[in-house]
Amino acid sequence: MRLVTFLFAAFVVAACTQEPSSQTSGAPESFTDERVLAIHESTVFVDMHAHPSRFHRENVETILPDEIEVYRRSTMDVVVANISSDMAYDGDYTNRDGSFVDDGKYKPEPGEVYALAADRLARLGKTIELGYAVHADTPASIEDSREKGQVAILPALEGADALEGDIENLYRMYDNGLRLIQLIHFRNNELGHMQTWPYSPGGLTEFGREVVRESNRLGIIIDMAHANNETMMDILKISEHPVIFSHGGVREFTDHDRAVTDDEIRAIAGKGGVIGIWPHGRHISDVAEMVDYIEHVIDVGGIDHVGIGSDLRGISRYVVGFDEEARFHAIASELLNREYSAEDVGKVMGGNFFRVWQEVTAETVELL
Repeated sequence: MRLVTFLFAAFVVAACTQEPSSQTSGAPESFTDERVLAIHESTVFVDMHAHPSRFHRENVETILPDEIEVYRRSTMDVVVANISSDMAYDGDYTNRDGSFVDDGKYKPEPGEVYALAADRLARLGKTIELGYAVHADTPASIEDSREKGQVAILPALEGADALEGDIENLYRMYDNGLRLIQLIHFRNNELGHMQTWPYSPGGLTEFGREVVRESNRLGIIIDMAHANNETMMDILKISEHPVIFSHGGVREFTDHDRAVTDDEIRAIAGKGGVIGIWPHGRHISDVAEMVDYIEHVIDVGGIDHVGIGSDLRGISRYVVGFDEEARFHAIASELLNREYSAEDVGKVMGGNFFRVWQEVTAETVELL
């Protein structure tokens, strides 16, 4: 079993054009709802999908300490930090030399997509190396980070385009900290097909099947967000572990492409997985409506199969009450106001994801 090494390529240590801000000192400011703080005492709170500090597209050396503080203020223990590796095809990112790649359609050279994602993965490694956050390596690592009041970063790919069809690249990224893989983003790739327009039929490719099998073996969480129904159903058939759909809406309330159907909710829940609801202000108005979405997943799939994926810094508008400040605790407060038990609120706030993570890594942890 490969061990985490956080090896950095030569380009990683090159000077960055933007320095991180100084680390915010002091304890997180208190919340008025002591009920949420009491739940957090015994429950791991998790953001299932985010892009803090837009590290995946901006030319920042690390996730900025002030952004880490946003999570601490909301008593969030783990943030799944995603690298959108298909950006090499679509632009809208800044290179280390400060040059900006405009939106567009590009044909990357062989190795370019991997190199770009590896650079962003190294920025997560630098965030951890400097002590701004800790590496969410295994579920056991969270016990120590919680005791120290630190946020843990779980490195992830949003779209496995960076693998470039080579399973060795999965192994290399695992060695450098990767712990979650979302197979598809905004393009059909070497693994499968996307959920959004332009639609195309088809499920997992043979390479996609290999990635699912090897992710199971390594203890990497599989994320089905952005995958079409056929690809999702193939993943559910092949995976030996529960999988997640980290961020999106529900089709019952919106006909948006990024929403899951009731049949998909039941299928994911039947595998033991988790559906993450996002606070996307273009599709959901406020925290109360967001909790309506959460309740729908509970009604269809059960309380053990819903969570929160903020897509923080990856979307342009947030629901009222969550806002730019990422008020995760407002979601918990709304659930409590609707008379959900402390145990059930804890499941939604991260307990369900943490349980999946434990199941995915159970055999792997024994081998380390």
